[in-house]
Amino acid sequence: MNLSRGQRAKIADLIPNGQRFTLGVSIDAPGLILDFACFGLDAGGRLADERYMTFFNQPTSPCGGVALSVPAGDRAGFAVDLGRLPTSIERLTVTVAIDGAGTMSRIGRGHVRFMDGTSEAGCFEFSGADFAEERALMLLEIYRKDGVWRTCALGQGFNGGLAALVAHFGGTVATETQAAPPPPAPPKLQPSPVNLSKITLEKRGNSVSLQKQFNAAHGEILINLKWRSVSGAKKGFLSGLMGNNRTDLDVGCLYELANGDKSAVQALGNTFGDYYRAPYIALDADDRTGSSAGGENLRINGEHWDQIKRVLVYAFIYEGAPNWAEAEALITLKTPGQPEIEVRLDSHRNDRPMCAIALLENQGGAVKITKLVDYHRGHLDMDQAHHWGLDWVRGSKD
Repeated sequence: MNLSRGQRAKIADLIPNGQRFTLGVSIDAPGLILDFACFGLDAGGRLADERYMTFFNQPTSPCGGVALSVPAGDRAGFAVDLGRLPTSIERLTVTVAIDGAGTMSRIGRGHVRFMDGTSEAGCFEFSGADFAEERALMLLEIYRKDGVWRTCALGQGFNGGLAALVAHFGGTVATETQAAPPPPAPPKLQPSPVNLSKITLEKRGNSVSLQKQFNAAHGEILINLKWRSVSGAKKGFLSGLMGNNRTDLDVGCLYELANGDKSAVQALGNTFGDYYRAPYIALDADDRTGSSAGGENLRINGEHWDQIKRVLVYAFIYEGAPNWAEAEALITLKTPGQPEIEVRLDSHRNDRPMCAIALLENQGGAVKITKLVDYHRGHLDMDQAHHWGLDWVRGSKD
């Protein structure tokens, strides 16, 4: 079924089971950076619970009724299971907003389509000719009326960007600098502000996909490891408590290229990799004491991401007693034009010196990042757990 602007239809007329489907979104937008979101709203059209804004920084709703999922051939998308939504959620609104300069008059053709498995069940098409100076669009709405789920093709322009959309729906946006808190007041449940600046993968198995911008290469993918003591000064484990006994915490990775080549990049064994030639991954330094303000960095050459199949990022303790809790280790991934990804080592096994932190996979050119944070006795155990199949020998640093 082709939907025209303003047209309404019952979901059951599009999807036989009327409950589970995927929304695929594509927009021809040369030179524009777009943010896609799905707002879960109450009967008054308000974002009463900000956890029900599904976007790059919140990849799934608490109930699992809405999750980021991109159908093949689309630029963005959301997997929807209406049966999982709580009764407080009466409406889903799919939006797109420009991040940076530009207006919606610059876009070409676009669509939102209902996917029943791999089959298209309905589609709403639009174009930039329908808009002028708007910086955001409300594309499609799914709403519950008289107990029946329906949809409406909106195609409605909005002058503000993503932050303005959040405010329009009654939410608040987190700022980087917060004022000092007021004096304590009687307890009152308040939702957390929506953070638009970064993605924190909170739980093991959480993942997010970074799509290519305008079909260009990804640029440098910078993976940074920092750790610090409880006092907050960046240094090795237990320093200050055990004299000069410092822990040497290292970042490294296993990689598999598209041609089947596999190996590791790490300071141990002086296998620092190569940024400009295969494997297109390089370790820039070995911080043996934790005193470097910049931490340690793995750099992946996104210009050659099509030649990389997967990368397993890990941290391991080369010297010193394992104490992951005191280290407060943090991995961040930065890519030009994309939100920063943050993974904390927030579960701890102090009887294991190695932690597999995150898996990066090439999925049709996108970078899929999955939080792991599982602990191992060493390289061989981690290799076997993640099915890499390398031959390991004892190594050392010069």
